[in-house]
Amino acid sequence: MNLGDIDEWNVGALRSISAELTSELRTVTEVADELEKVSALPGWDSPAADAARGRIASVRGNVLDDAAALGAVQQLAEETAAAVSTLQSRLAELRALVAGQDGHLSLSPDGEVSITGTPEQVKKLQQLADDIETQAKALITQARDIDDDCAEVLGHVVNGEVRAGGATDTAAAFKAGEDQSGLSAPYPPTGPQTEPKDVTAWWDALSGEEQGRVLAEHPDWIAGRDGVPAPYRSAANLPALDRELAAAESDLAAAPTFQEYFGRHPEWDTATARMTYDAMMAPKIGRADNARAIRDSMLIDPKNPALGYDKQNKFLMLFQPGEHEMNAVVAVGNPDEADCVTVTTPGMNTHATSLPTMVGEATALRDEMHNQLSLNGQPDQKVSAIAWFGYDPPDTADLSVLGALGEDRANAGGHDLANFYRGINATNVHGSGVELSAFGHSYGSTTTAQALNELGEKGVVDNAVFYGSPGLGHANDKLLGVFGTYINDESDLFVDDGHAFVMSAHNDPVSEGYDWHGLPIPSLADAGLHGPNTNSLPFEHLSTAATTTPDGVYREQAVGHSEYPRPFEVPAGDGTTREVLRTTGYNLAIVGAGLADDPKGLLVRE
Repeated sequence: MNLGDIDEWNVGALRSISAELTSELRTVTEVADELEKVSALPGWDSPAADAARGRIASVRGNVLDDAAALGAVQQLAEETAAAVSTLQSRLAELRALVAGQDGHLSLSPDGEVSITGTPEQVKKLQQLADDIETQAKALITQARDIDDDCAEVLGHVVNGEVRAGGATDTAAAFKAGEDQSGLSAPYPPTGPQTEPKDVTAWWDALSGEEQGRVLAEHPDWIAGRDGVPAPYRSAANLPALDRELAAAESDLAAAPTFQEYFGRHPEWDTATARMTYDAMMAPKIGRADNARAIRDSMLIDPKNPALGYDKQNKFLMLFQPGEHEMNAVVAVGNPDEADCVTVTTPGMNTHATSLPTMVGEATALRDEMHNQLSLNGQPDQKVSAIAWFGYDPPDTADLSVLGALGEDRANAGGHDLANFYRGINATNVHGSGVELSAFGHSYGSTTTAQALNELGEKGVVDNAVFYGSPGLGHANDKLLGVFGTYINDESDLFVDDGHAFVMSAHNDPVSEGYDWHGLPIPSLADAGLHGPNTNSLPFEHLSTAATTTPDGVYREQAVGHSEYPRPFEVPAGDGTTREVLRTTGYNLAIVGAGLADDPKGLLVRE
């Protein structure tokens, strides 16, 4: 199977077969109807008549099996025509891309892409060539799967294995045949070398009917898979969230009250019973609280759940109940269509119950990004802000707090986060041309830095902002192949010079230190557990102080460790209040909107 074979498939002929089989069904229906009339044999009652009726019924049964076979072949023809049409359209798009490179690219029947030209031209076209080759080979894989499915279904028809079953008329028999036919949903690519772009190529090679089948029959294939478009991931995750919430609330409702529990253990005193009961109930309550919080973060209005999920503006890109955390990723705005995308990773003590606040902050950030783009002549730019809680950060409530002393949790989260960044590039309409910004708060800044370092290449993420950071951790590179080196500059993060930013608020105990009764207390970052304090690194240092920003808006300072993305309230003039982002939130919006280099100097720097 190669690209030439895809070209040679005749979609028109497949559709003609489908139309002809509809005509054949009418003939079979007429025969079946006549046999049913004949089988009545009115006025003839004898053993011979009974035998004749039985023989006619047998013949009619065979006719119904023929109707089932027609249904199977027609269904196969229709689905194959749709699938092949999709493949041929995708292939035409790839060939147009190749043709548009002035003869420097060529596409072989096996899907290989070769480049000719100067070393500079080769370097410039390499990424495009790799992307085209990935997509072309995905088309071949899908074509092979279609061919195998056709052979299997037709084999069942030829061998008489497609039967009408209990159908009593041709319409039901035809439907029974359809149910025994059709193309299977091909499994997504897997393996250690698989990247999100391979998943996107697989998804794009599917017809709309096949994508719908994957969603309906195998939602787990796509629910958390980077490289699948956000709306489909969300459509797979929301029902899983509903099931988890229902199960959690059912489990909670079935639990005994404390009095019931205490009554079952007369040997315990009240204190022992209470301690044991609370320990039993804590995970049940936590599970339900986490699921409710994720649900609330996706609602149109958390105060009115009856309005349902905000499926037009919010996308649940990950829902993953785990042993320690219930992870979730929520995008505000479709990241596949956006010109600018931000991904914010939180730090210590973050749980699923934090999602409503995080999504609220993402909504405020997205709105401010759009506002700043409009003020600067780009009102048509689309933006998306993502709250990424896809890892298990340290927690001061248990021994996982010790994880904050090292980088294991940041490394584990960083691996998945790096893949998520690649997935944004893979599904976005602008590809790697999307303005993608990575924001990290507290231990989340360490995780973000580890993810950027793991990318190992420029062009995936454009900007990085670290705020309230304890340090960025080690780079993958080793000094003399042995000693780990810390992340020290933009080259370690694979972003352009001038596109890594730092914010550190007054009295932030993690990054800035604080005053305790007149005694200056060093910050946690000064301990150097995760490398140099980011305040000492040669990045762009942004202000956290109160100021009037270039758009004429007065903005409060951020104080402490948590206020960076949070808005403050100001009078709205009608007796109500409205929320305004602080200087720190404004700076995040300017970076996220791709306006950091604007010659008007929109960023507020130290």
